[in-house]
Amino acid sequence: MSVTVTAWVWLLVGRALLAGAPQGGQDVLEARWHVLMMQPDPAAAADQIASVLRACGPDPARLKRLIANDSAYRRYPGGWLGRKTSVTDGDTRYDVQFMVRVPARYDPARAYPLLLAAHGQGGSARSIGYMMERLLGPAVEDYVICAPTMPGPTGYNARAYQEQAYLRPLRWTRQHLNIDDERIFVAGYSMGGHGAWHLATMFPHLFAAAVPMAGVPAFEGGIATTTAYLENLSNLPVWAIWGQLDRRVPGTMGNVDFCRMAAARLRQLGNRNFKGTEWPGKGHSGCWPAPAEFRRFLAAHKRRAAPVKVTYCFHCDRHRQGYYLRALELARPAVDFSCRPRRRPRIRLRPGQRPTTQMVIDAWRKYYARLLFRMRAELDPAGNTLSINTAGIRSVRVYLVEGMFDLHRAVRLRLNGRQWQGRVTSSAECILRHYAATRDAAAIVLNEIDIDATGKATVRYR
Repeated sequence: MSVTVTAWVWLLVGRALLAGAPQGGQDVLEARWHVLMMQPDPAAAADQIASVLRACGPDPARLKRLIANDSAYRRYPGGWLGRKTSVTDGDTRYDVQFMVRVPARYDPARAYPLLLAAHGQGGSARSIGYMMERLLGPAVEDYVICAPTMPGPTGYNARAYQEQAYLRPLRWTRQHLNIDDERIFVAGYSMGGHGAWHLATMFPHLFAAAVPMAGVPAFEGGIATTTAYLENLSNLPVWAIWGQLDRRVPGTMGNVDFCRMAAARLRQLGNRNFKGTEWPGKGHSGCWPAPAEFRRFLAAHKRRAAPVKVTYCFHCDRHRQGYYLRALELARPAVDFSCRPRRRPRIRLRPGQRPTTQMVIDAWRKYYARLLFRMRAELDPAGNTLSINTAGIRSVRVYLVEGMFDLHRAVRLRLNGRQWQGRVTSSAECILRHYAATRDAAAIVLNEIDIDATGKATVRYR
């Protein structure tokens, strides 16, 4: 914490005490708020969270006003900042260097859209960061850019440490700079395009839109899962850009084929916000959007924190959350793509027919589709009801994002046909714990409800 911020905080505390203000006075509350939000990890600062809650009292409205006018951000100079974090892959620890571009006239009182940029193989935070500067053009001073350098072996294969190499710098940026939570975008080229596809698909609740360039959906499971998870993108605008000739060897499947498969699947799923651009005559290089069109695409979209309909599928523990749903108890083991299946999927062929590559991919896709965990939900605002259907999941946690329900009325949850109904109130503790963990002012979580397959439900904050 800077000397200036420390002095200002204690000035507020002293002024409140001299004035004889109660523990819940506004000056005391703001002072404790600044102390909490200036912690290296506010979500882990239990004493500071408790201190804010004591000053706030049981009224969530005071806390929401504080969040809406959050001023606990440091002032940074304009230009590129270099920062470092770390991630682990089993017993291996990797340092992650990342760069953050701050607008020249950055104002901590103003919220800025954020562009998370992912570089290609052989690239770096600096190279993709400068490319995003060019694409944003004159609008660059209205954006914050976060550009990590991918550590470890080259190539993006959807490993947990690779996800965290992007998500941890993103979290740092949201914690330290005033970010417009409704306008966080992810874009990348080549290997970074793979990453942009992957992050948008497995963490769609974080982003307003995605722009993968010269990359393909890259998930654990390889070719067989190229389109398996694309249901997760039903609420997310995606602009995918690729070259017509983007394949390493003529006659084999390449980026162009997988991008076409993804485009066809997203259109089949009814994603009206999907845009696919195939550059004729181009291979792997030069598949950049026109800067003006890129800026218009970003400007046209805002995040949907609580969509009326949600579909989300996953295969492992670290991907349990999709929007306002989190899978708790799983009904079967997670899929382990490192183990070969005991039996290969059957492909029906006519006499004399040989299986094509597409037939093999489709067979494996259907095989793994049966093993994935799924959550589907539909919100009925008129009935104050959320209906959830799952596959492979016994219990679910529902995050009650502000605006989803009318808490003056009974809330109804249905899980696989079993219904629970009850009254739920906004919880200051729930609001604060979620905000301290995410710094997300556009998706205020008022409470949480756990519901299982029998219809038994627990409201977590009373």
